[in-house]
Amino acid sequence: MKSKTPADLPSHPDALRKMVLQLLQEREEKDRESAWQMAQYHQQIAEQHQVIALKEQHISVRDETIARLELTIAKLQRWRFGRRSEKLSADQLRLWEEALETEIAAVETELDAVLADSAAATSPESTPKATPRRHPGRMKLPDTLPRVEVQHAPSRCTCGQCGALLESIGEEVSEKIDYVPGHFQVIRHVRPKLTCRSCGTLESPPLPAQVIDKGLPTARMVAQVLTAKYLDHLPLYRQEAQYQRAGVPLSRSTLSSWLGQGEYWLTLLAGACKEALLAGKILHADETPLPVLHPGSGKTQKAYLWVYRSQADASHPIVVFDYAPDRKGIHPQRFLGDWQGILQTDDYSGYDALYRKGGILEAGCWSHVRRHFYDLDQSAPSPVAQNALLRIRKLYEIEAEIQDDPPERKAQIRRQRAGPLLESFHIWLTEVQMQVAPKSAIAKAINYALKRWPALTLYLDTGHLSIDNNAVERALRGVAIGRKNYLFAGNDAGGERAAAFYTLIETCKLNGVESFAYLSDVLDKLPTWPAKKLHELLPWNWTSPTVA
Repeated sequence: MKSKTPADLPSHPDALRKMVLQLLQEREEKDRESAWQMAQYHQQIAEQHQVIALKEQHISVRDETIARLELTIAKLQRWRFGRRSEKLSADQLRLWEEALETEIAAVETELDAVLADSAAATSPESTPKATPRRHPGRMKLPDTLPRVEVQHAPSRCTCGQCGALLESIGEEVSEKIDYVPGHFQVIRHVRPKLTCRSCGTLESPPLPAQVIDKGLPTARMVAQVLTAKYLDHLPLYRQEAQYQRAGVPLSRSTLSSWLGQGEYWLTLLAGACKEALLAGKILHADETPLPVLHPGSGKTQKAYLWVYRSQADASHPIVVFDYAPDRKGIHPQRFLGDWQGILQTDDYSGYDALYRKGGILEAGCWSHVRRHFYDLDQSAPSPVAQNALLRIRKLYEIEAEIQDDPPERKAQIRRQRAGPLLESFHIWLTEVQMQVAPKSAIAKAINYALKRWPALTLYLDTGHLSIDNNAVERALRGVAIGRKNYLFAGNDAGGERAAAFYTLIETCKLNGVESFAYLSDVLDKLPTWPAKKLHELLPWNWTSPTVA
């Protein structure tokens, strides 16, 4: 602003007042502009600090994950090569060894994935190199196995650098062990090696993505090992003997490595199954013990597989297993989160907190009520128990007649026919309860039913609800058979991967999908399958590929 001398200043008071006001207004405008610029500057600084904090948090989480995985690998290696307890039998020692081999392979695979993601994040324009495997060498596949050649044609005939024609100078051959139900074979991937005479460029068609990068097995071979262990309940040392008889010398450590890396991919699909399950409004739940190895003591600890199933009449039934180190009620709370609906369970108190917090209705299981009276009658014939069993049988006879009816029709018939029977049953139980000794076995059976009566009668008005929880209990049969053969999981991480596999295999059973064909196909697709389309590979959406 141009300064004014006293001679230039107006002499009239109003003119002076106007000049002062103008100067003050200009000063205020400058102050506001300076304040706005300063606010913008502080905002930019805050945004930069926020970006730096996010990057530091990402780096911290990545470093912690890498450190945790490396520590886990070191611990497993110590258990593998260190002194062992001789309290275990020879067969148990073999199971212990294969469990550790599987855990090491699975953790190494997870570590490789973390390192690859980290390399991609820090250098997006470069292709991350795969972490070299720590195996001594690839075994030579027997010459007696049949060979199936797969020719890979080049994507172009001209050099990508200078545009000149490419000339063939040989071939690159990669052999992979494959399993077709009933026999083994070798898939020979033959890729021409091409060179450009003008600029000396060498190139070859890329090998298709594999479930185990640069590994020996095909997806079908990994699927065979998985289904043999979890579906056919064969521990790896038994599989090793079978393959040896077939002329394929696959060591147990090799099979363990394949198993661990294959299970890593299947956890992705198991997570998608959980999301689909929690979209429903009626769930069944139960739990079963799963021994978990504690190598330092030479013993096992009792962990649990919690299992959740969609409603029995669901068009696409889903079963999801969730591993937990104990039987505390916090685990179903963590699994279900904010889910709301009807949960059908037995009388285990671990579910009570879910019902108390609201949003989840309890549905009872008449099969458990019947079991109490049945066990009582088997131990000592009881007219009271026989009367109760007869009344419960009438309820099940109604369910057998209407099992194929639509939900609305089921609810109507239940109210008309089962409603009066249940009302009469409740009156009879109340009368008998006052006539028997309070601490007798028959009193306990009656108290079990009366205490849960609102939950037991909820099915009357809900056509989609089952009369019992047997649907989810049937999903536990495979686990019960399997743990008699492989005895235990390697550690908590092994229990989580076992839960993922049981999730897929039991869901396949419910949807009429053949497990080996399903696993062979999805393991072949998963390495390059986009995450946003993962739902297309779930068992109820999967279609068997057409065989040419």
